[in-house]
Amino acid sequence: MELEANINQYLSSLSLQHFAGIELVTELQQKHLSRYAFSSINAMYGERLLLDPLPLFNRLVINKQGGYCFEHNKVAFLALQQLGFTVRPVLARVMLNGNLSNPRSHRMTLLNLDGEQYLVDVGFGVKSPRVPININQALTIQGRQTYQVQKTADTVKVTLLEEGEAPLTLYHVDLAEVFESDCEVAHFYSHQHPEAAFVNNLVVSRITDCHRYLLRNQSYFEWHECDGSVTETKVESFAQLEQLVKETFLLETPRAVLKSVYDKVLTRAANKPVER
Repeated sequence: MELEANINQYLSSLSLQHFAGIELVTELQQKHLSRYAFSSINAMYGERLLLDPLPLFNRLVINKQGGYCFEHNKVAFLALQQLGFTVRPVLARVMLNGNLSNPRSHRMTLLNLDGEQYLVDVGFGVKSPRVPININQALTIQGRQTYQVQKTADTVKVTLLEEGEAPLTLYHVDLAEVFESDCEVAHFYSHQHPEAAFVNNLVVSRITDCHRYLLRNQSYFEWHECDGSVTETKVESFAQLEQLVKETFLLETPRAVLKSVYDKVLTRAANKPVER
């Protein structure tokens, strides 16, 4: 009953207006992205991030700590499940660096609805799609983003097409059956291994109807998608970081945690070899 109450609190926080169908799923996805920021702060701080539902909802929804794919997409999965949708978790290889041998380190949700299958993703950081991607259609278009799907019996390749930009493959999704134990293994590596990306890099993002906000280490970006403009700002002080985290990303990170992460960012920057 406590889990049901937590899910209801999450759904209430989204103020959903639709009651059924793909419209409800789309609204949930968009409002989740706008309200609950992607964040590597806890991973970089070194916390053990339990995926058990109660601590997960407490961390992400109640305490507004943010999180990454294994946290965000499990919350959305449990909520969709409680709403009566047919869903299951899937794992994907993140392909942003083009390396075909990347591990399956990204969790998302596969939705079966009205004879169609959709990928629902609220945990891919600043590149998260705002809409479910129909894997039975070659293209899904949303605003300035077009998502190209190439499907085989076992996998789905999703490529982002944007005007003026080179095609960017987001992920290769494995359609095989996935258990929560599979997610636990990948999650443990992603936030505990000393060489994992989120253990070593500060990454925070939030997506609204017209904006994509990204903080990566000491660089802060705003993409104003309604007019196509982009701004970049250097984060030069802890006070500036603290303000961004609270006001732009809507996170309530304990000050000591954020200060520790900021010091790690500065240390990494100081030790980074100078490019020649």
